[in-house]
Amino acid sequence: MMNINNKTIVMNRILYVVAICLMVTQYAQAQDSTANRGANFFITNIDYAVQAQFSVGGSSPLGMPREIRKIESFNPGFSFGLEANATKWIHENGKWGVRLGLRFEEKGMKTNARVKNYLTEVVKDNSKVRGYYTGKVQTNVSNTYFTIPVLAVYKLSDKWNLYGGLYFSRLIDNTFDGYVSDGYLRQNTPTGTKISFEDGSQATYDFSDNIRKFQWGTQLGTEWKMNKHFKLLTDLTYSFNNILEKDFNSIDFSMHNIYLNIGFGYSF
Repeated sequence: MMNINNKTIVMNRILYVVAICLMVTQYAQAQDSTANRGANFFITNIDYAVQAQFSVGGSSPLGMPREIRKIESFNPGFSFGLEANATKWIHENGKWGVRLGLRFEEKGMKTNARVKNYLTEVVKDNSKVRGYYTGKVQTNVSNTYFTIPVLAVYKLSDKWNLYGGLYFSRLIDNTFDGYVSDGYLRQNTPTGTKISFEDGSQATYDFSDNIRKFQWGTQLGTEWKMNKHFKLLTDLTYSFNNILEKDFNSIDFSMHNIYLNIGFGYSF
């Protein structure tokens, strides 16, 4: 009788261990399946690419403000950008995809303009003077951003893609300065005390600390595949918000980053 009971206990223990092993095996397989699905997401129907771009444009108001009478010179300089991105196609042989990237980019320009009753703030004799300026203004803008584009991509053909969406930028380096010359400033009001800048006299200004730290806008473009790996691209970016801080009032019109970008890329 004791032997039968002992055998029964042993068998129950064996069955219990087998059941535990089966449960562990099923759990491990489920985890492997989940991991495989996660891994497949990053390797199936997805394209990885790096690209470089050259930018032409500037920080500009929408339309020509009445204060700016003439643009005497404009130099977009050399603005460069580098980007890594991934495009996830919605399904195999799909026409639509979603692209997420990270871009390092420069945006800058130099301008010489003739203005009238242009609200600004300059430094004269180590003191800030605010007022309405008439004469020549030179402006130098050079800003660097980390940008995250979030784009929809449409496969127009085997060679051509169209893309568009939003971008979000964080300022990491900033310059917005210049000087006034060959003119005069009316202090505080358009009829205030006149301060002249003649015979090579200048007064500087520096609004670098007033550049907005966050920019967002839209990006629209197209790309052409030269072969399996290389592509050419061009797009237009426009910032929705003013490049200067909301409470900044030393310039009385909004300025936006507007750039045409031309570049090339390599797809892995």
